[in-house]
Amino acid sequence: MADTDIRQTALYALVIMNTAIKNVRLYPPTSASIVSAIERLHQAFGEMLSQENPLIFAESEKSILICGHHLNQKDQEKTQVVALLNILLSFGLKSISFDRGLEKVELSAFTEILSRKPDLIKSEGGLIQVLAQNNITHVHLDQKVYVAMDKDQKIISSLDINDEQIAKFFISTHPELAADPQKLQEMAKDPEWLAQAFQAGLAQLISQKGTLSDVQITESLANMIGLLDKVAGSMGKGDKENLSKNIGEAIVTADPDMAIELTSQNMEHLFGGVLLQYLVGKLEDLKYDEAQKTGAGGTKAGQSPEGTGAGGKGSGTGDENIGLAGGGSGQGDTDDPENVEFKSKLIAVSEKLSLSLKQNEKTLLDEQLMSVLPKIIEQLIAQKEQETMEKIISHLVDNLFSENDEVRAHAAKALTDIIEVLTPERKTEMIERLSGRLIEWIKIETLITPAYKTICNYLQYMVQDFIYQQRFSETIPFLDIFSSINSGELEKIETIHEVCAKLINNLATQGNFELLFKVFNTKEHEKKDDAAKILSSFGDITLKQMLDTLQENIDSDERVRIMHLIISMEQRAIPLVLERINKKEPWYYLRNMAYILGQIGNEESAAALQPLLRHENDRLRQEVLKSISRTGGNRRGKIFISAFLGADEKFKLSLIEAIGNTKSADIVKDLLDILTTRPFVTTAARSIMEEKICVALGAIGSAEAISDLSEIAESKSFLRIRSYADKVKAAANRALESIRKKQAEAGPKFDIAR
Repeated sequence: MADTDIRQTALYALVIMNTAIKNVRLYPPTSASIVSAIERLHQAFGEMLSQENPLIFAESEKSILICGHHLNQKDQEKTQVVALLNILLSFGLKSISFDRGLEKVELSAFTEILSRKPDLIKSEGGLIQVLAQNNITHVHLDQKVYVAMDKDQKIISSLDINDEQIAKFFISTHPELAADPQKLQEMAKDPEWLAQAFQAGLAQLISQKGTLSDVQITESLANMIGLLDKVAGSMGKGDKENLSKNIGEAIVTADPDMAIELTSQNMEHLFGGVLLQYLVGKLEDLKYDEAQKTGAGGTKAGQSPEGTGAGGKGSGTGDENIGLAGGGSGQGDTDDPENVEFKSKLIAVSEKLSLSLKQNEKTLLDEQLMSVLPKIIEQLIAQKEQETMEKIISHLVDNLFSENDEVRAHAAKALTDIIEVLTPERKTEMIERLSGRLIEWIKIETLITPAYKTICNYLQYMVQDFIYQQRFSETIPFLDIFSSINSGELEKIETIHEVCAKLINNLATQGNFELLFKVFNTKEHEKKDDAAKILSSFGDITLKQMLDTLQENIDSDERVRIMHLIISMEQRAIPLVLERINKKEPWYYLRNMAYILGQIGNEESAAALQPLLRHENDRLRQEVLKSISRTGGNRRGKIFISAFLGADEKFKLSLIEAIGNTKSADIVKDLLDILTTRPFVTTAARSIMEEKICVALGAIGSAEAISDLSEIAESKSFLRIRSYADKVKAAANRALESIRKKQAEAGPKFDIAR
């Protein structure tokens, strides 16, 4: 697992842990919400620990590191990361590490402990002692943490910059002020001087291109802006706006690519959002000017969207220019004129974006616009513009069904980028609301992308919640599609198959089995059938579990229910059931396998049962006989006659009767050989068998038997035939009548011997 994958899974795990800690304070540990959270948390930790052991969360300079790697600024500000940081700080910890082998019971206890107040934990002897008292052996506190750094890597400090850092920055751009702090303080109040200081710092930063990575330069630039935002905190609104515009102008003029990268950072809070808005506006001006030069058409905000260039409506978003990417107070509806103006512009921009996504799918290929789309959605949510937000999301989802592969891939990425910035509660709500269309997209999608995997993960976690909440009927449509891909019924490329197989495997946990089987095993439970369908969708995993259970000492009712569940899986069950056909298994277990194959088997599985016709247990032999009779098709007669030699007298009668019922004409000669090749002394048992053979030959109705049956019925004495018992003669007579009747009904083409 790559570092980025571990970090993303770790961030998701922190969401679950944060939710669980909150819920533990409100609900008992046995509640569905707690059990579901711990199950998902354990699953996430298991996935990470399989690749990275131990898994370490650490605090460094009031920031979180995961496995020694620093999170970017955007991730550091996520709710779940801030919550973990607060936990570490409140308990006075530097790190928490988790070892492979971590049990669900440990995670449950650990979550409950973290939900308590630090003072209470301290009164109980401290966190380490409390962990020991609860037998938590795979969680360790304050172990040494090593920070992984490349030779050019530098851990960027947070935006909580102190006065000393501010002074150092200004002195680095104006060394002459080092000896005059008084003047430095005065100059720091002048917006124009601050803009000049920023331009000097920006020039120093650009000069380091080639030495520092693009990421380092962008983060350093964001820190500089954060510093100036803090200095400008006491300025009036006009001065603050002028300073932010000067900063934006300097960045766009110096390096437009740097400005584009900067818009992807979390900077809505800087200069009240004005800077971000200004940056995006300037970039769009450049884009418009370039379009005009190349004749690509397009319009600027406020102009007609009917482009005049060669492209008509144009490509990308030139015809539906977006003039806002963030900003505003984010406090929702207020009477503040500034917020009213911001909200009005936000809605106008969002409507343009919505229309563009609806009318021109290539809008999604505009990487700059897509990078700020999550911020627009965040602002719409903050301003309680639910309807506008839902329009954008709906048009975005529509593009998942485009015929253009690239458009679908970009739509999926844009959607996951939006979902990732939402709060856990809103994230859950949106995934559930979109789930119906998402699963239809999963059903038809042919590409495998990171966004495809992410959306599958979203649906997996949603389905897991549905199962624990016993919302079984809502679960089934999703599992049906994933199961169809997993089984190969719905053909997909191998990588998609692997994703779905992993998803099914993640859901087929012991906890889910226990819950579903408990419901399935309850006679009158209204959700029993749905629970069975979910278990069936787990495919081979359920089959193996159920086949193992049949080997245990369980009551007959439970055994019957399990067999019916396996039977409901039809053809998928045959290979695994056949694997259990082994003479070393107990006879009663083999009888269960024979019964199952009798319900769902075919000629191939019938042939596999043939050796069991020689088993020493008669009850098993009889079940195998019935199973082959149902499923053996044209092979039945040959299978049964091959078991005749060596069978005891009683089972021979069963075999002959079964042959008659199958009407297997291909073994008439074999029956006649048995009937006419008689021992020197005939016993009562022999006579009964001869009578049964005559009955079987009559049921088969083959003219091939007429000659021999006539000799037996007429009691003519030949050297090869000794006298038959009266019951056998009578049976031979009835068989002849039956055969002649069948031949007559078949038509005149048969020359019937008389």
